[in-house]
Amino acid sequence: MPDVHLQTDSNSQDPESPTIKDDAAPATLSWRYWVLFATLCLSGFAVTMEGSIVVTALPTIARDLHTTEYVWVTNCYTLASTIFQPLVGWMAEEFGRKPIMLGSVLVFGVGSAMAGSAHSLGLILAGRTIQGFGGGAIPLMAELIISDQLPLAQRPQMLGMVMATSCLGLVFGPILGGVIVQHSTWRWIFYLNVPFAGASIICLFLMLGHRTAGQKSAVKSLRVTARQFDWIGNFLLPTSSVAILLPLTMGGQMYPWSSARVIAPLVLGGCGLIGFGIYEHYWAANPLIPTRLLSSLSSVSLQTQSFIQSMLIMWVNYFLTVYFQAVLGVSTQQAGFDLMPTIVALVMFSIVGGVVMSRLHGLWALTNNAIAFTIMSIGLGCFTLLTSTSLTVVHVVLQIIVAGGNGLLLATLLPNVQAQCDQKDMTAVTSLFNFLRSFALVWGMTIPSIIFDQTVNKNLSLAPADLRPLMSGSGAYVRASQSFMDSLHGTAKEQILELYTLALRATWWGAMSFALLGLVLVAFQRPGRALSSPVPPEGDEESNKAGSEKNVPES
Repeated sequence: MPDVHLQTDSNSQDPESPTIKDDAAPATLSWRYWVLFATLCLSGFAVTMEGSIVVTALPTIARDLHTTEYVWVTNCYTLASTIFQPLVGWMAEEFGRKPIMLGSVLVFGVGSAMAGSAHSLGLILAGRTIQGFGGGAIPLMAELIISDQLPLAQRPQMLGMVMATSCLGLVFGPILGGVIVQHSTWRWIFYLNVPFAGASIICLFLMLGHRTAGQKSAVKSLRVTARQFDWIGNFLLPTSSVAILLPLTMGGQMYPWSSARVIAPLVLGGCGLIGFGIYEHYWAANPLIPTRLLSSLSSVSLQTQSFIQSMLIMWVNYFLTVYFQAVLGVSTQQAGFDLMPTIVALVMFSIVGGVVMSRLHGLWALTNNAIAFTIMSIGLGCFTLLTSTSLTVVHVVLQIIVAGGNGLLLATLLPNVQAQCDQKDMTAVTSLFNFLRSFALVWGMTIPSIIFDQTVNKNLSLAPADLRPLMSGSGAYVRASQSFMDSLHGTAKEQILELYTLALRATWWGAMSFALLGLVLVAFQRPGRALSSPVPPEGDEESNKAGSEKNVPES
């Protein structure tokens, strides 16, 4: 285990990573911790990059594998990485952080190797699904490991850096994918993960603590573990989630939103989630997601704020790319570079937010979130002013404003959520937090796509008659590229530019509405237990001694 001076929590169920009390003194971090921390950051980067790197390679993959069902290459990864996160959290609590983290990286590497070597659609989908199982677990385990080793007051800046590094993958993925496809084979998009997974496993094995006698006794009886397993909850949650996520990824592309193939599973999935909540509250002896995690209005507010913030990250990244390619007429690779202000601002403001939150307490958590959603709302509202003649400096400044708000939330939301619950629920509430964030990423593509497509359809009269069939439905989004715009000339190009500008303007109004909703939700937030009072100074021996006495494990 890293040489971090921690106090053991009697409630901790993971002896290899002792959890410190919320009021403990700041931990002293050694070089072993920083090696582990860097590995966790790179793991998060690789996972999020894998979710977006395939986008630019999809046409090439489809041609190589002779298939038209290429959309499932991305969809199966998204589904698999989302639905089992609460189960992964339960496994981490029962069997310890180290084996689950190592297993997740191994599964991610195996899935990558399978996808890279696939010569049929079925094999690549199997590989991507296995990738998703491991990829969904890695960020959750990274946050749990960091949360185990640091007091709440120190978590914001560390978790903020992990999440900001992960966000880098969303933008660098398409850029790197384009470079690989252009200069090599698409298979290296997946093969690159294999040596990375191997190096991560070695580093994690050495840096994470070894099993102890206490942990062995905790897992000595699989029969007891099986009896405590929430079988019904672990059936209802994944199946209901899939029933909702599948039509969200297919609607408007494979089937119209009015199709029974979209509406029916959405209704069934919604009913399933309601049934899951009722069962967990009234009948589950050991619930997968205890309903007490959402028993307070403040907890619901924070989880919803996180959902909105995660959704807006995807919303902005994808539709700024549409603006760059369709309206400004740049290449896919250049569009990725044009998003750099967003990435730099995310990283910088997440660090700033984390550092400030580590120094200030009490109402700062509320003030931070209010400031973040306010500047996001202003920035997204100003996005509506972007046109084909807007100067580069305009969209750079606006990106910094919006990403600045997102960055402040990246660092602070999870520690605030954890501060709302008891220490014994830290793993469960972190699992729920990650599940909702992953769920939100799909909504972050679905909602703006609906707004964009509907606006295009309502204004098709602006387009030349011969181009209207190409632009209707989801055609405008599919054709948002430099090559399509370069094929147009004169009045036709001006009309299509106006159509894209109107559709994008509507999506930005929608994004601003959600940011304003987040601002309203801040009013229902309350400071958590550990964040409402200062942490005792490191040199305060009496405070530290008192904290140690409280943390004496029970016999």
